[in-house]
Amino acid sequence: MPDHVVGTDKMVDVDGMDPECVSICAAMNKMPGIRTTESCCGHGKHPFRVFFAAETLEALPLPAYWVARCHSGFAGWQIIVFTGCGMGPIRFLLEGPTGEEAYRQANEIAESMAGEAP
Repeated sequence: MPDHVVGTDKMVDVDGMDPECVSICAAMNKMPGIRTTESCCGHGKHPFRVFFAAETLEALPLPAYWVARCHSGFAGWQIIVFTGCGMGPIRFLLEGPTGEEAYRQANEIAESMAGEAP
């Protein structure tokens, strides 16, 4: 596996990254105004998670579009808004199901994200 996955002007550093998360993080980082910051596949015990920042609220419809059940075909994926205990900047969490099915779905969602714009 390469050390980096390039997406427009942003890269995903895959060293130490769960391989199941690489494709969806790379696809999200190609979206204007979206930058992934952390990810975890859940290792079959916890939900699949990708943490990300949005430069503006106008950047959010694109990732939300691709994870919506009516576009992805998969239930259980959602984008959650959160902040830390110190009221830091707003961040976002893409969360999906747990286990092998989540890994397959994440790859399919990533392929859709990387394809043509909606």
